[in-house]
Amino acid sequence: YCWGANGAGQLGNGGSTDRSLPSPVDQPAPIVALTAGSRHTCGLTATGEAWCWGDNAHGQLGARTSNARSVRPTRVDGRLAFWSLTAGSVHTCGLTADGRALCWGRNTFGQLGDGSKVDSGTPTPVAGGVRFATLTAGGAHTCGETVSGDLYCWGSNIHGQLGDGTRENRSEPVRVTR
Repeated sequence: YCWGANGAGQLGNGGSTDRSLPSPVDQPAPIVALTAGSRHTCGLTATGEAWCWGDNAHGQLGARTSNARSVRPTRVDGRLAFWSLTAGSVHTCGLTADGRALCWGRNTFGQLGDGSKVDSGTPTPVAGGVRFATLTAGGAHTCGETVSGDLYCWGSNIHGQLGDGTRENRSEPVRVTR
């Protein structure tokens, strides 16, 4: 169930009318976890399928066929099995069971972590080969923790949110300085 603003179809109920009460998502399979960006939402099934809906102006739904919004869940390209999903403002990242991080959507500040600043409409591996236990996305940055407890972040760093002692945006993971 989703509720609230729905101008881009981010509630996933087939329409674009705002809802003040929970509205069922028009889901293809039972969704066991949700994450929401600014105007898009993604869900994860028990088998690791990722589905996203809402605004797709920068490819944040992970369906490269079009940058058009989707008022119903759309399967993320690549047929990957994800362990978890996290959404920033206009980007999304997924973590596989073996710790690989992949991101898609807007990449103006390097928040996809692939070493570029080019938007991607499909899941793109995060550079550096680091394996993560958890991921979390902020507005235009992403951070992850490894199984050994090391922290890495990438993307916008205008306020020092990457924790590397600088205010430089990073398009690849940098280790958080402790």
